[in-house]
Amino acid sequence: MNNKQNVRVLLTDDDEDDREFFADAITDLYLHYPVEFCKNGLELLNRLYDKSLHVPDIIFLDLNMPIMSGFETLQQIRNDVQFKDIPVIAIYSTSATEEAIKNTFGLGANAYIVKPVVFDDLKELLKKVIEMDWNEKLNNSQIESFIITI
Repeated sequence: MNNKQNVRVLLTDDDEDDREFFADAITDLYLHYPVEFCKNGLELLNRLYDKSLHVPDIIFLDLNMPIMSGFETLQQIRNDVQFKDIPVIAIYSTSATEEAIKNTFGLGANAYIVKPVVFDDLKELLKKVIEMDWNEKLNNSQIESFIITI
């Protein structure tokens, strides 16, 4: 993400309320980024392979989804060389179990965040994630810096 002014953000989450919460936070931050949404992992993969659409600059991916879980989706994304440099924030999730964190790290996610329930916390977290130096983060494979908090 070289140009922070034209960041294309994609959230994959099966919960409509969470998608709206996310969109409202981006808007409230005055981040005029195009935000796209997918409802499950299969929809995300189909969207990524659609050559008529721009590849997103950053993907937020929920773990617990029907049809294809976030774990399965992440594995598919990382198995395709054309998507290896897209930061995947693993995983916009309400669970922060040690197992989920280790699994997503092992599958190649770039970071892990827990869904905040407070709107201002979500805004702060999204701002922090989007404004990160992803070139540095993509080259840092240390689990100690994997979990992003506010």
